[in-house]
Amino acid sequence: MSTGRWLWVCLQRYVMIAALGWVAAALVLPVLGEDPFWASFGAGLGVGLVAVPLLTVVTVFVLVLLAGRRFEPPTGGPSRIRGGWLIVLPLVLLLPVALLVPLQYLIVLGAQLVYLVWVLPCQDARDTADVLGSLADPAVPAGQRARAVAGLRGRAVVEALVQASADAEPEVAEAGLETLCSIWRRDGVVGEGLLLKLDPQAQDRVRALGVRVRSPW
Repeated sequence: MSTGRWLWVCLQRYVMIAALGWVAAALVLPVLGEDPFWASFGAGLGVGLVAVPLLTVVTVFVLVLLAGRRFEPPTGGPSRIRGGWLIVLPLVLLLPVALLVPLQYLIVLGAQLVYLVWVLPCQDARDTADVLGSLADPAVPAGQRARAVAGLRGRAVVEALVQASADAEPEVAEAGLETLCSIWRRDGVVGEGLLLKLDPQAQDRVRALGVRVRSPW
């Protein structure tokens, strides 16, 4: 899934979850208060017309920061995308609301957590985890492993690619090195620690790309 497509899917799902959460919070207001139902419910929805777009804008900003991590293997728990807990931070903007209507705030917080745990698209992360698992499985045919290596993306998998470049199967090793070269050519820089883990011929091939070698010190 492309970055633009991923962000669009995230936005659509978030607007739906945030709107449902706010409607649920607005429904609670008349139950707890003494005002007429429709007046209290309408007031809650009116606040939501301002709060939901504000939350959406800030949450999309967080999603943009997370977009580059969506290919990294899941970390487990609610933060399946590394740093996914940042999705909850936009609710800091609504802390004044929490002081006035704590129950409604908790409902909106619950909607945000539902989005993080069950709705945020994590298929790219799961696909990466499956690929990394197949690389360590010698029962997987070499051709399939080579194609899997070529499809890997994201900084978190570079270590696995370095290991794949030393695979006993030449097809897998070549695919791993070729993918590393593509990543480092795009970034224009390679960590010296990772470079030294390659065999001398592979190191020469990477240096021939003209990329800058970054010292760990």
